[in-house]
Amino acid sequence: MKIEIFIMEKKVEAYLYAHIPITQAMGIKVELATPQKVILFAPLANNINHKKTVFGGSLHAVATLACWSLLYIHLHNEPFQIVITKSEVSYDAPVSEDFRAECEFPKKEEWDRFIKILKIRGKGRIRLFAKIYQKGKLCVDYHATFAVI
Repeated sequence: MKIEIFIMEKKVEAYLYAHIPITQAMGIKVELATPQKVILFAPLANNINHKKTVFGGSLHAVATLACWSLLYIHLHNEPFQIVITKSEVSYDAPVSEDFRAECEFPKKEEWDRFIKILKIRGKGRIRLFAKIYQKGKLCVDYHATFAVI
């Protein structure tokens, strides 16, 4: 199981680097990539702003990519495109060190409804959430709707 997880982490990271080149410049690393959860790491040094904290756009981007990556894990063998259609983010506290964005699998009934609609219509939408903590404190609360077409 650990080898399969490692392979998926490397596969997701390679895809991000090849198809979304800014991810490499941001220093993003895939720490965990399972069907249940994605954790992306990014260093402060690559994402620092004038206040010596993480740039808000970087926080938003890494949260978006964590959610996108969770969908990619589930759908990479299917002929669909994953696109973000709407996002909302709350910046509750500054992030002043290397950080991780975590996206967990949605509730089973939400996922099942999404898959059912995807099979019937050939497209669907799902809402995903990502969180960024620092020292146990929630700093970024992210919500987004993704379309799969």
